[in-house]
Amino acid sequence: MANVEALAAQVARLQDLEDIKTMKYRYFRAMTFGDHDALKETLTADVVTSYSDGAYVFDDREALLRFLIDSHDPEAKIICYWMAGMPEITLESPTEAKGIWAMYHYYYDRGHEFVDEMFVYYDDEYRKEDGVWKMSKTGYKRVINQILDRREIPYKMKAPEWAVVKKD
Repeated sequence: MANVEALAAQVARLQDLEDIKTMKYRYFRAMTFGDHDALKETLTADVVTSYSDGAYVFDDREALLRFLIDSHDPEAKIICYWMAGMPEITLESPTEAKGIWAMYHYYYDRGHEFVDEMFVYYDDEYRKEDGVWKMSKTGYKRVINQILDRREIPYKMKAPEWAVVKKD
């Protein structure tokens, strides 16, 4: 009987990992298509965020949603998409987990001919509420950020100070 219990626990663990991945993918899809209801459902009411290396910090879900909607909404002539993968997810308890994700983001403002591309690492915390995994904390650290003003060539490429290789 112990083998059946161990197997059931292992299956439950794997299901939690897949549920967390699915929730994170839903978050990015909701952002891409401006699905504000689906986006809200991926976040706990007390979610804490820190985007762009701490430039955009929120501890209120409604304020966060307003920021995300205003800055990424397809209705505002903005086309964005996110590609995330390589998750490292650690289950801390039956209702708490942490995760690290690699993410590529493409942001195009059609009104200003402005493109911003970046590669980042997300640090997340998750909480299972009423059987559903949600993000309770999220934020990212940029690895590289490429900015292209399509009206000006050549374009500029930026990297965080810690990633710049110093020449002797």
